[in-house]
Amino acid sequence: MYIAHKRDDGSEQSLLEHLVGTAKKASCFAKYFGKSETAFICGLLHDIGKYSDEFQNRIKNDGKLCDHSTAGAKVLKSINPAMGNLLGYVIAGHHTGLLNGGGWGAVSEDRSLQGRLKKEVPDFSAYRNEVTSDLYPPLTSVARQLADTKPLDERDQGCCFSFLVRMIFSCLVDADFLDTEEFMNGFKITRGVECDFAELEDKVIQHANNFDTVPDINKKRREIFEQCIRKAKEPPGVYKLSVPAGGGKTIASMAFSLRHIRHNSELRRIIYVIPFTSIIEQNAKVFSNILGEEYVLEHHSNYDFDQNDEEKYNIKKLSAENWDIPIVVTTNVQFFESIYGNKSSKIRKLHNMANSVIILDEIQMLPTEYLIPCAKALEELVNNYNCSVVLCSATQSEVERFMSEKIKAVEICSNITELYEYFNKTKIKFIGSKTVNELVGLLQGIEQCLLIVNTKKQARNLYRKLKDVYGKDGIFHLSTYMCPVHRFEMIQEIKKRLNSENRDKCIVVSTSLIEAGVDVDFPVVYRVMCGLDSIIQAAGRCNRERKKDLAYVFVFDFADEGYKVNKSSPFGNYLGQRQSITEIIARKYEDVTRPEAVKEYFDMLFSNASILELDKKSIVKKLNEGFDKISPIDFNFDFEDIAHDFNMIEDNNYSVIIKYNDDAKRKINELEYGYYTRDKLRSVQKYSVSLSIHEYNKLRDINAVKGIGKNIGILISVEDYSDEIGINIPDNLGIAVFA
Repeated sequence: MYIAHKRDDGSEQSLLEHLVGTAKKASCFAKYFGKSETAFICGLLHDIGKYSDEFQNRIKNDGKLCDHSTAGAKVLKSINPAMGNLLGYVIAGHHTGLLNGGGWGAVSEDRSLQGRLKKEVPDFSAYRNEVTSDLYPPLTSVARQLADTKPLDERDQGCCFSFLVRMIFSCLVDADFLDTEEFMNGFKITRGVECDFAELEDKVIQHANNFDTVPDINKKRREIFEQCIRKAKEPPGVYKLSVPAGGGKTIASMAFSLRHIRHNSELRRIIYVIPFTSIIEQNAKVFSNILGEEYVLEHHSNYDFDQNDEEKYNIKKLSAENWDIPIVVTTNVQFFESIYGNKSSKIRKLHNMANSVIILDEIQMLPTEYLIPCAKALEELVNNYNCSVVLCSATQSEVERFMSEKIKAVEICSNITELYEYFNKTKIKFIGSKTVNELVGLLQGIEQCLLIVNTKKQARNLYRKLKDVYGKDGIFHLSTYMCPVHRFEMIQEIKKRLNSENRDKCIVVSTSLIEAGVDVDFPVVYRVMCGLDSIIQAAGRCNRERKKDLAYVFVFDFADEGYKVNKSSPFGNYLGQRQSITEIIARKYEDVTRPEAVKEYFDMLFSNASILELDKKSIVKKLNEGFDKISPIDFNFDFEDIAHDFNMIEDNNYSVIIKYNDDAKRKINELEYGYYTRDKLRSVQKYSVSLSIHEYNKLRDINAVKGIGKNIGILISVEDYSDEIGINIPDNLGIAVFA
């Protein structure tokens, strides 16, 4: 018997059983986007290289490693060259990840698909005795499914077909893992949970019915909620929820999604995407409390699965691998890097994005340099994978302008101008340049105030100045120099003070991390000059609950040279463009928060931006060039290079793990003296601070950091980490770092 896997107890899984089992599972996954036969043939052929004597010796007698992934791709190309060139990526890469194409000039030694297709592999011809023609799906059906995959715009053929490869790859990888897992464990492991979305919708509606409607603001929030419920009966597409800060869009967008699933029964999952980990716990907790913890997966780099409840721990941890759970709460980084990655661990979850409602909260926070590839990914999900996308923002950033003109985004709320007029209980005043001393003087007698600056260095220095003048009590600092656990604890203390009956003193200096959905309400806000979208987000932290008839957001520039951002730096250039456009809008409009003012700001911002500024690694261009219109059987996609290029957080950042508490110390000790595993690294993310290579090297040079791996270090002394500002960076660094 030819075998695929062997258990420790000696039990063997036949190779044919594994091929057919994987093919059926992959086919089941792909049926949701109409590619079941395509996924089936990939599953059927993916491991036929295991029919070689070399592989059988490997598994039966612990022989030498040998290539078993290339064979299926070679067979498929011999059957149909176009299918082989396209689906060969799926089969050849199902262990190592999606490969670069390599082109016609590739040689067998290349790490590319065309190189692998030219490679000599061990004789696997025995597969013909078991993988007989009657097992194959009709090739005409596969060809038709591939031909039915079409972009909205002809010029995006490469984006379209490369996305299809990723989707089929995801189906195969997940099916292969699951089939192998079932055999190796002797039973099917429970993943995810079943749910009745109608019951979840009832829970959200019941939650909304409990709103205290005495305050007028809750009546208006209820109105937004009901508009979401009404609009949800429409078919899948692109929707916009343009709701001012404080309008309750978190709950309203979830209500829309649940009702949308009721009216569109093919939809099967909700994916809620958030820009920063600093607010993901907040929103995931809200959803878990309303809908039930078992239905909500919180998945991001800082999440450490709770092992106290072993059953829940296992289900959640396993569901994180493939997102097989009704509601996923994740980050922009996790979501989009899963789409543009090439490793099986990232892409495995991708097929479960099909037939989903995808909510992108604070959509304006998508990094400008990746806007076009992000928009094209969303376009593909809507066009070919039956998704609905909900773009949530208080600033109407119009990301859909980078999608095909054939996509018409639908506004969920019909009375945007009225909503902005109602919720606008803040007045933005531009007060020009101020010295730090003048700024500190303006705070005399103010008990609660938020000051938002552009860089971590500004935040640290301004905090120190305020503390020197007003004392430490009631003065807080927030930036990513603090590890996530520290920031979360600080935000909780800030909220406690803001909500106290005695209006406890609470002066907060923060970077822009507080602008993206952190639910705080200050009576006055000061914001260093920046882009209008950020200023409006800052205003969303002011008078949020309308406790005052009118509150002020003061926008200023630092007059002190030591607080200025170097305009020639990449961040300085980014900031300068947005400041200049904001100044133009401020001269034209008395109220810069009006929808027409915001629209003009984004029109100017994006019309002045080059393609390279919106897709700095030319990802969309490279993908489209990979489709040869003259010879459409050739597909030359450089998946590995694109995965390297698409980094929403650049690889040159270093993580420094902080001995923040006893749990952190225990986990650090396990890393240093125990097994170095991915799970252990993930478990310390919440105690990590991300630094530039310049900052990291400075700390290393003064022996403050001990390196333990690539781009990872441990802060040696707890004295180098402050409970006020986080990691202590030497003052002479001179680098202005964003966030």
